[in-house]
Amino acid sequence: MARSEGRVLVIERICSERRGVQAMISKATGIDKGAVSRMVHGRMEPYPGWGKAIAAALGWPGDWRGLFEYEDGDGGM
Repeated sequence: MARSEGRVLVIERICSERRGVQAMISKATGIDKGAVSRMVHGRMEPYPGWGKAIAAALGWPGDWRGLFEYEDGDGGM
């Protein structure tokens, strides 16, 4: 997951818009807070089971992989 200049992961944007989301994800999924942070910031690839659990915790309507795609810093893909 190489970071592109000026681009952020969808999940990173979601977490930056709403305070406490990473802690909520950790509590809801049982995934360690450090691992959640690494995934949110693109430093760790999510395991498929974790990705699905994170998507469920967030109420993400699409495929969980969409949370871990990069978009422009202004929210565009």
